[in-house]
Amino acid sequence: MRKRSMPVKGKKADDAEEETATQVCTSACQSLMDSLVTIDQQLTARMAVCATKESSMGHLRPFMKMLEISCHGVPWILGTLLLFFFSHKPQDVTTSVNLLGAILFDLVVVCLLKLIFQRSRPHHNVMDMFAAPSVDKFSFPSGHSTRAAMMAWFLCVHMFPTRQVCCILVWLWSVGVAASRVLLGRHHVFDVVCGFLIGLAAYHLYVSYIWISQAKCLAYLDTYFGHVHL
Repeated sequence: MRKRSMPVKGKKADDAEEETATQVCTSACQSLMDSLVTIDQQLTARMAVCATKESSMGHLRPFMKMLEISCHGVPWILGTLLLFFFSHKPQDVTTSVNLLGAILFDLVVVCLLKLIFQRSRPHHNVMDMFAAPSVDKFSFPSGHSTRAAMMAWFLCVHMFPTRQVCCILVWLWSVGVAASRVLLGRHHVFDVVCGFLIGLAAYHLYVSYIWISQAKCLAYLDTYFGHVHL
């Protein structure tokens, strides 16, 4: 017995309805995204009170720039190298090596995300950042926010595990750095919030999958540098 084929008109009608539903869904998602971007831009513009010297709180701009430099990648890399060379205990050597690894991992993650999304910085941003690479012309995510979050978690867990006051100060610094990115007009609010969350996720990924154990770390150092620390 021959199977009945679906009428051509009925099939075309179903395809048209499916296409219309897809278009409606796409349009709704696009409208939602546009609304969120608009809200983000408006909130960013209101909070950029230190964007220029003439801004409402422009007198705080030097302090905000100090926070910016305190979380820049170059000082952190140089400081970690100094910590490595002046470390003599195996656990200190391991910590300094992994701190450097975490910083480099953070830089790679941020660079890749900036190249993927290529979101422009806020229009009121003044590009006077210290040692800014070309990829820093993009805004998402905030590299300072990712680094501040990752370093705060790293320092509190591996360097100040029993010093509660130090941990509180480190987390206050971390939040201050993230907030300064919006106040200075460097980033949109969404870039900073997502950047902070990405930094926490990056720390977890590094510790879970990349962390160099003490035995492996000392074996590598012994192979390439000899007993320079111990």
